Amino acid sequence: MHRVIVVGSPRTNGRSASLADELFNACIDECPEDGVSIVSVASIEVGPCRGCDACRAATEAPDKLPESDDNLAVGPAVAASDALVHRCVIHDDMTEVRKHLDAADELIVVSPVYFAGAPAQLKCLLDRLQPYFWSDVRAQPKRPMVLHVVGEGGDPHGFEPLIGCVRSAFACAGFELELVLDWVGKIDENGEITAEAEEYPLPPVGGFAALGAAGEGEAAKAGGDAQPQQPPQPQRSQQSQQPRSSKPRKQGTSPQGGKPRGGSSQGGRSKKHKGGARRG
Repeated sequence: MHRVIVVGSPRTNGRSASLADELFNACIDECPEDGVSIVSVASIEVGPCRGCDACRAATEAPDKLPESDDNLAVGPAVAASDALVHRCVIHDDMTEVRKHLDAADELIVVSPVYFAGAPAQLKCLLDRLQPYFWSDVRAQPKRPMVLHVVGEGGDPHGFEPLIGCVRSAFACAGFELELVLDWVGKIDENGEITAEAEEYPLPPVGGFAALGAAGEGEAAKAGGDAQPQQPPQPQRSQQSQQPRSSKPRKQGTSPQGGKPRGGSSQGGRSKKHKGGARRG
């Protein structure tokens, strides 16, 4: 089993980096036989998508792939698809990032909220997942993903745009968002966890507007007399009952971290390999 933690903050020593460290260490402690690696946007160079559509055309498969006993060996979902022949023409660290994603059995994303959405550096990574869009990896069994949302708090606009962006982009790569944990206002500026995360309800695919449109369609079928269904408003749940792999405890106690996988990336760290700074 291999787990990958993607850290979406441009800061190397912020709240997101601290939480990612907790999750990373928890994965090692609780799942010593599994692999785990961190990919931090603060430690890699990934440029924006050019929209050239060159990745739409299939190319030859890479000459050399990681061996089967390597932490970053291509996982079964990707191996059964044609994802490896849809590649980006931009030569930067995204090539290494894709190796981690291709090997991942589970994905953990830790991201701060920037004006309700994703930081620019994370958005570049998400947009560069476009080659997967042209492949058939989405037809393979879905791999689970957990999103940890981090922030100081105070923005009344929430973070559903961040959820939608992360969910949509990684869905192209064959991941399915199963859980969102709200850490906003629960990690201080020193990275100390001050309160437990809350499970945030998953918005419907297409957003609440999609529910409203569906309701209008039902009203039309009924002759216009029925009222469109009002989309439900998201309510925060009680303390989440998420898997042990997703929620560390307060700093100073044994974290209940996720179960990420193995390997390392440029600027990343795994339990077998250590690289440069990856906090972010």
